[in-house]
Amino acid sequence: MGNRSATAQSGLYHYVWRWHFYAGLFVAPFVLILALTGAAYLFNEELESVLYHRILSVDPVLESVAASAQERAVLGAHKGSEILRYEAPAAPDRSSEWTLRRPDGRSVVVFVDPATAEITGEIDDGSRLGKVLVGLHGELLAGRFGDLLVEFAGCWAFVLLITGVFLWWPRKGRRAGVALPRFSAKGRSLWRELHAVPAAWNAPIIAFLILTGLPWSAFWGENLAKLGALDPLAEAMAPTPNFIASPSAPLHEAHQSHARPARLEGNPQAADLPWSIRQAVLPAGGGEQRVGIDSVIRAAQEYGVNKSGLRIIYPSGPAGVFTLSYVPDRAQEQRTIHIDPADGAVLQDVGWAQYSPLGKAVEFGVETHVGRQFGAANKWLMFASCLLLVLTVVLGVVTWWTRRPRGNIGAPPVPDDFRPNIAILIAAMVLGLVFPLVGVSMLVIILLEVGRNGLQRLGARRSR
Repeated sequence: MGNRSATAQSGLYHYVWRWHFYAGLFVAPFVLILALTGAAYLFNEELESVLYHRILSVDPVLESVAASAQERAVLGAHKGSEILRYEAPAAPDRSSEWTLRRPDGRSVVVFVDPATAEITGEIDDGSRLGKVLVGLHGELLAGRFGDLLVEFAGCWAFVLLITGVFLWWPRKGRRAGVALPRFSAKGRSLWRELHAVPAAWNAPIIAFLILTGLPWSAFWGENLAKLGALDPLAEAMAPTPNFIASPSAPLHEAHQSHARPARLEGNPQAADLPWSIRQAVLPAGGGEQRVGIDSVIRAAQEYGVNKSGLRIIYPSGPAGVFTLSYVPDRAQEQRTIHIDPADGAVLQDVGWAQYSPLGKAVEFGVETHVGRQFGAANKWLMFASCLLLVLTVVLGVVTWWTRRPRGNIGAPPVPDDFRPNIAILIAAMVLGLVFPLVGVSMLVIILLEVGRNGLQRLGARRSR
């Protein structure tokens, strides 16, 4: 009985190890890219301050000229261009930022000294360091296909995490090499512990980073946002702006007739707005723009959001609105205000109180994910986790390479008579339901494994 139990445990261990092995081979390159770009983006502001010092830095401003004067200077230097977004200076010694669409369709960011309305320089919007890092981190600079690929790798990284913790978990009272690697060990054992022990300590943070990054993904994130379209969830989770079919915040009475279903999702200028806001149904403006940027900033002052880093997205389309977005480090202080460009009426004012429980969880998670929610300690913890993840991946590859038989990929063998128990099947079903891309790919892998084993057995019979 004891031997049978030990054999079953060994079969289970090797079965999980095999899944961990294949997941690791696929995920490793993507995890390295995500970890390195994520670590760099944590310090994006500091890096851009050095890289673009000449155009970002100005003499400390005691009094700014009107935003409309800056707007005229920008448009005067770029004839025929359309203003897409304004961003207030991040500090008294920083320039304001104006994003334009030029007649050739290219987007540029123009930097302006707010004290004099003089242009200090410009950058192609797509080649800016922060945009490149976000593009690599979120979609490998490959559009929607890259977004899906990153999501696929991220979901499988979660599987890698779970299987890795299972393999690391101490068995039969073993303590050595669990909490700390045994540096006295030799060869494969040392490499394995150098890989497994730091990974186990880092696992909770990496799991958090995966789950808080998924709302921004192409498939998983979009479908999470659609939850509110399913009755009775829309009402049960209200008040919320973060579901497509959820009730919007009350519209200004005179503008009820203008309401049409529109969202900021897909607008490149809204890419750094809160996830909850990007998924919200937008109020519609009254048509022709008769309100200028100065009036919009006065409204921001009145509503208490005319602060450093305020972003104002200009109206897009005939029913577009001005969107004022204030996203400080703490998620609880986020604020979004929509203003009708026809008469300056505030159509919608959305803050933390209007977010659903899911919306609050997502925003809190995102701000922690990018190292802002809890200040410098948050940033350095995430940075250390990213570097530890890079080390873990590299050591995992080294561990595989040192145990790999020459001329063979070295996949861990599973006994022919091993069958997954009910717990494994339930765990696989749960993972497949929570992460559909994992579920579909698991089925494909299992079918390929079954087919391969069948062909091997058939070949063995014929050779007898």
